Amino acid sequence: MLQIEDRYEVCDGPQKPSCNYDDRVQKRVDAEFASEQRLRVAVLNELGTRLDRVQKNLEQAKRILQTEEIDLSGDLLGGRQDLVNLLLETVDLRPLTTHEMDVERVNRLQRAAHAFELVDGRLDPATGTENLIDEIDVQLKRFESYRSHVDLLLARDAGATVATDYNDRQALWAQLFNDDPYGEGGKLAGWVLAAGGESTVSSDIARIAVGDADKLSEAVFNPGAAIWRGGLIDAYVSEQPIQKPAVRYRSPVGDDTRRGLLGTVLLGLASLLLVVVGPVVTATHTAREREAGTLPVLRMTGLSAGDLALAMSFGSNVFSLVSGGLLLLLGLLFLATTVGVSALLLPLLLLTVLTAATHATAIGMGDSLGQRVNALVVGALVAVMIVGPGLFGAALVGWDVSSTGLLLGPLPAILGGVSELSGLPGTHGLMTGGSAELGTTMFAYTIGFQLLVALICLKSWRRRVDQAWAPLFRPAEGVALALACIGCSALTLYDISERINTQSFDGLNAVTFLASIFLLPVLGWLLVSSLRLPARASAVATHTETRRAFLRFQGFILASTAAVGLTYATVMDRAGLTGENAEVMWATLTQVLLIAETAVATLLLAARRREGKHRVAMLGGAALVLQTALAVGVYRMEVDFVALTQSAGAPLLYGMEASPYWIAFMIFMWGTGLGLCIAALLRERDRAEAEAELQESIEQDDQEERGRWLH
Repeated sequence: MLQIEDRYEVCDGPQKPSCNYDDRVQKRVDAEFASEQRLRVAVLNELGTRLDRVQKNLEQAKRILQTEEIDLSGDLLGGRQDLVNLLLETVDLRPLTTHEMDVERVNRLQRAAHAFELVDGRLDPATGTENLIDEIDVQLKRFESYRSHVDLLLARDAGATVATDYNDRQALWAQLFNDDPYGEGGKLAGWVLAAGGESTVSSDIARIAVGDADKLSEAVFNPGAAIWRGGLIDAYVSEQPIQKPAVRYRSPVGDDTRRGLLGTVLLGLASLLLVVVGPVVTATHTAREREAGTLPVLRMTGLSAGDLALAMSFGSNVFSLVSGGLLLLLGLLFLATTVGVSALLLPLLLLTVLTAATHATAIGMGDSLGQRVNALVVGALVAVMIVGPGLFGAALVGWDVSSTGLLLGPLPAILGGVSELSGLPGTHGLMTGGSAELGTTMFAYTIGFQLLVALICLKSWRRRVDQAWAPLFRPAEGVALALACIGCSALTLYDISERINTQSFDGLNAVTFLASIFLLPVLGWLLVSSLRLPARASAVATHTETRRAFLRFQGFILASTAAVGLTYATVMDRAGLTGENAEVMWATLTQVLLIAETAVATLLLAARRREGKHRVAMLGGAALVLQTALAVGVYRMEVDFVALTQSAGAPLLYGMEASPYWIAFMIFMWGTGLGLCIAALLRERDRAEAEAELQESIEQDDQEERGRWLH
């Protein structure tokens, strides 16, 4: 599945043996295959010996005919017994040939020796010699082809062992003939003896003939026997190597790949310890200190906020840091021998930077959540925040779905860099976003965003060490994070549009919705987290600060509209939709603006109330759900209106011939949204006067207690 090896690289593939996973079964398969191979190679070597012998006989006879005067018109071959032995002795080449073919070969030589021409009415002995020499040449060419065929068959059993000792052929013939003179033994004995004058036979043939004559007889006298695997009757098959029917599976993965995989696993475990386990422990410890109220005591020891942050990071993380460091060292040692030291520098630097940034972020998050929930719950929340989006983002990048996954925390970039070092197929470029056009930009933006969040969390920690109820973010920090989120949305829109078919305006609108859907809750949370509140418990925002925050949100809306709009125009130009007839969907955009204003008004109104926050949240949530349904309906209505009239729709459904029910529903939704906005921004005189009196009494008490010693 990881493509470390090909599924059919070892066995079970086309023209490959089947896979076997049992040593005992494989032992039997190997023994049977070795027995067949020994028999096959022994017979082929015997045939090769006979062919060499016949060729030598023919060449020697040819030399005699060419160098000596021989009268073939008299006795057989001029009465020369040596020529008779060389040319007319039968050589059994079965199973390469048949018995009839062997007999016909001898007959052709005899006929050639008696083929004379008449010259002046008399036989010309010279013509007989020439005809015999020509027939010898034909036979030699035929034997060369036989020898080539035997060599091809032997090549199919490459690596097979061949016996180097020999036995007496006559003695083997006598033993076989005496054991069964009129059966298979006598028939096999005749084959053994018809060797063209060879006096010895290989010990392999001798052992097989004595010990397993039936198999040898089947192999010799049946060219279509299973032992030949079709090599004697099919020229194409004779060129294919003979394989075992099954092989014991052994992984083809080499040592370098194994070391690379081991180093990658160790480096991945080290990354999880340093980036997940360490920050979770840090957040839990920080929340426990905040929950116990011991931070002021630690400050009284003379520790600065920076020293205290280091204590929270290192003091409680001995196990994760030491074990993560050891795994990291071992992983780097293994990988250094496979990918080289230079390839490890960037992933190691990335791991170091993001580990420090994640610990700093965990300190800020643990300190802020420790005032409200249990420390163990804080640790669980931080783990979910790191692991959940991180694994999802790593999957998006790993499967080349979207480079936006890099923006979902520190894990995607780190796991991508670790995966690249493994050298597995499909892992190239995972650290920088895969094959996307904006991959490198996404990678750089991710590092910058993580460092920005870490810096703001550290600043928040330094303030809140002394003032536990100070706001989580300052307005400037909230604005910076909001702008960074807007940039994430623009990059997401561009990246998704590159990977999804956006050849229509409906598709482009859907992609824009997917890329921008997280902006409203994120911007609203940043807005509320950056409210200026009195540094005391259960503090609520004033109407002045609420109005400032509301104005800042309008700036966020303008910035996000500009960024997403420019990206939308760029994507539309790349998709070839710029020249199409299109209209701006003013009615739908107006409903989206209502949703945004209602969401931020709900958050601001909840921030102004000391009690009843849940009731405000439920009311605002219900209004947002209904407004979203209204926006979907208005979108469909506006699409139909533009298609029919070829003109843009107007805000608030003006002139779009909407039904009275839609108009009434829209008026109700707008009234609800504007009502929430007014309630969030309205000055509460009674509460303002009560807070002024409370502040005056606090100042009076401070003046009375001035000069006392506190123990």
